[in-house]
Amino acid sequence: MPAPGEGRIRCQMTAGRLHQTIESAYPLKILSPQAVPNTYSSDADGRKEDYRRLYPAVSYILTYGGGIVHGDQIHVDVHAGRGCALMMLTQGYTKVFHRTRGRQPSYLKNAKLDAIHDANQTYQTMMIDVEPDALCCLLPDPVTCFEGAMYNQRQAIRLHDPRTSSLILLDWMTSGRMSRGERWAFDKYFSVNVVSVMDNPGVPSMVPKPSHDAWINESRIIIRDALLLSNRQDGNTNGPFSFAQRLEAIDVFAYLLIVGPAVAPIADRFRKQHLDQRVKPFRPNNVSYVEDDEEVGIAWSVSEVDELGVKGVAVRVAGPDTENVKSWIKRRLASLQCTIGDSAWSMYYNA
Repeated sequence: MPAPGEGRIRCQMTAGRLHQTIESAYPLKILSPQAVPNTYSSDADGRKEDYRRLYPAVSYILTYGGGIVHGDQIHVDVHAGRGCALMMLTQGYTKVFHRTRGRQPSYLKNAKLDAIHDANQTYQTMMIDVEPDALCCLLPDPVTCFEGAMYNQRQAIRLHDPRTSSLILLDWMTSGRMSRGERWAFDKYFSVNVVSVMDNPGVPSMVPKPSHDAWINESRIIIRDALLLSNRQDGNTNGPFSFAQRLEAIDVFAYLLIVGPAVAPIADRFRKQHLDQRVKPFRPNNVSYVEDDEEVGIAWSVSEVDELGVKGVAVRVAGPDTENVKSWIKRRLASLQCTIGDSAWSMYYNA
């Protein structure tokens, strides 16, 4: 039985069938609706081709009460087995509630996590293993921190085989409850994404996993991306202006990582569109391909990922409106439908 706030997701193929194991303990809840695999995919000319390489599995990561309460410590272990395409979603924005006085009830105490975390802050950690010939898609709705919230997030992904393990990771946030006039009013937002490659890919990794540091030490880190936004005046001030004033019209930040062969067409599309945008001022007037990024005020950039055999792109996006950024991302991930199937794709796209 998991400790309070802990959960486990494991999917694997056995005798041609998908087996998915899910465990969770209050205040965390994990749901797994059935996703029907496609028996075919369509190529560029619309011809149907046999497509049974990856079997889709979908898990929704939820919390009771519709958000993460001050002091919660959420920890999820994930394992995507060979032949699986695991997609992890949420059912709405991940709301991080403001700080409150007092202590957590005893039934929410997790001695293992209390020893490494500050009880006055909120934590969410995910440790993900992706086996060879597997795909993991972490596509949650954005994190929205309420006024005064202090939120820490860490997502560590370990690719078992740099040549065949694939990953899509979306880490994004909004400025807060804009409808209530809260804009960048939280005290702290800290997010770290770490991607590593196993030193010994032939050794199976089983859940439950060891500590985060020990788990990372078993692999070689190829990507470490961190974002820290803090309004606290604890010796390192933001100067005469808060970051809310300096961010001006930006209300959404997103980090999108796409690596591995199963999602190579999506990465290629980002590369092409980014190159087109860079040379756009030199195009002739009769070019029909026109992006609408200027209309919605979205700014984005692409960084190449090519380390230890892992190839892909890292995309950073900033915009003034959550729905526009969400639509922008979904349009560019559209070819994922051919990989995970119509059923799993509709769960993400129609959310």
